[in-house]
Amino acid sequence: MAAAKDPSIEEEAQPVTTKASNGKKVEESSTFSTAAVTTPSQTTTGAEVETNNGKSATNMKAPSKSMAERKRVPLSFYMTVVSILGLQICSGFLSLSTAESVYQSISSAVRQIKQLLDYTNSLTQSMALPSEERPPVSEYLVAAFTSTCLVSVLYVLFIAPFMGGFWTGARSTRHVMHRYMGLLYLVQYGLAWTEFARDYEQSKASILPACVALNGIIQAWSAFFSFKVLPELNDAGYYSDKAVLSRNFVHENAFFTLMSVFGSMYYNTALRHTLRTTLPGRILECLYIFWPYVLVRPLFPITRFSDTGTTHKGRSAQNKRFYEIGTYMVKIFFLYAKYFLGFYANFLIFLELPTEDDWKLLRGTLLLNIGTVSIAMFLHTLRFKKILPPRLTFGIYLLQIYATIVGIPYAKHVFTSHPKLLALCFSGLLCNMTRSRKVHAVWCFVTMCLLNYKEIEW
Repeated sequence: MAAAKDPSIEEEAQPVTTKASNGKKVEESSTFSTAAVTTPSQTTTGAEVETNNGKSATNMKAPSKSMAERKRVPLSFYMTVVSILGLQICSGFLSLSTAESVYQSISSAVRQIKQLLDYTNSLTQSMALPSEERPPVSEYLVAAFTSTCLVSVLYVLFIAPFMGGFWTGARSTRHVMHRYMGLLYLVQYGLAWTEFARDYEQSKASILPACVALNGIIQAWSAFFSFKVLPELNDAGYYSDKAVLSRNFVHENAFFTLMSVFGSMYYNTALRHTLRTTLPGRILECLYIFWPYVLVRPLFPITRFSDTGTTHKGRSAQNKRFYEIGTYMVKIFFLYAKYFLGFYANFLIFLELPTEDDWKLLRGTLLLNIGTVSIAMFLHTLRFKKILPPRLTFGIYLLQIYATIVGIPYAKHVFTSHPKLLALCFSGLLCNMTRSRKVHAVWCFVTMCLLNYKEIEW
């Protein structure tokens, strides 16, 4: 699964509306590009201003670029295209069986939704029956709680955006592909979760998560190329209630989406085994299992947690403390997620160690990660366009990334069964604390050698 962003080495991205240098108002991402996440599948010039924390900040804005410079295609985009095409070709993704698998997954999810609606209808009608013929009260309570959660999700992701004109009305006339691919993403993601939750046996071999992740990477680059007028600030702009999203953050987030794409294919047993049958496939496997933060990550810009909130008046006084605490929570999560939901999970799969119960946790965490990386950007757009209040959208994002605690009963076995591998990942976290890319590269090399040494019992 995609490695989450690390506070000392990297960070994530999002969309926005702002004012360009010519004074014209520019509309931000209407649906969502792609976002900060959890995971399993990781110098400038500017005038000195007073920041929210009372400190003066000078190096907050990158040297201004002309529109021609902003239109240039970055090397990271070519890396993304080559990597994805390589993964698809070497894994056998581009085949008729993939289309059949997607069709079966969608059909299964639709059947499950219909069954849920029929069950809800019958349960509602049963309330008119005599008390001795009714189902247990606990069944009503579970149904009520589940329905409330689902309706809340539908309101945030579909109803509120429709009411705000995201896909209808005057607002929807620009960036049409970005908007409607975002809507398709939400539908795909909902179907993927339905299949996982209601028909896990079918979802084990499903290609649907890979399709969701591929849509996500399209959204990420669509946002980057569509919203060229976003300021290129070191402050990501995401961890604030008033700041404009930085284009660097949008660009940077494409890396984490790319990691999600790799994870979505690598976690599929059939695709992974096919990938390993070719030399190019093995090279891609090693690149994204051991070297993503050394060889791929430098192609993308970095926005650091230390720069969050430095945009002048980016945080309101009433929400400043809320965002400071929230940012710290994100920072802690990313450090944990990079090494234990990212590297550790990928190492387990590389060594073919997961049990059936382990796989359920890993696949569930992967789905969370895929969604968080993209939907977090959508939540930011809802905040920016004042569709939903900032505390609510950022709070939902925090719930998304910390939703992995639901898997703690499964995670205990995953982590305690392989203490040597756990210690290896913990050593990587300690190396990360040095804030040295060279030290991290040494750890990656040593780890690759150890995991390929067949005499070690992990």
